Amino acid sequence: MRAGNYWSSIGSYIAAVGVLVFLFGVLHALARRQQVENNPWGEGATTLEWTLSSPPPFHQFSELPKIK
Repeated sequence: MRAGNYWSSIGSYIAAVGVLVFLFGVLHALARRQQVENNPWGEGATTLEWTLSSPPPFHQFSELPKIK
């Protein structure tokens, strides 16, 4: 039973570190208050979701676009 508790504790510490890293990232992003560009991934990202402005207006397309 001790081995199970040990590995369970190790797993919970790893999960806690992951949560702390996530919270640091969120707080860091909120503190910077930098606006995102329309396409933060650059010229290579040409899929439909990156053709919209950021934030996208309500009902951007009057009809469904055709994807090739």
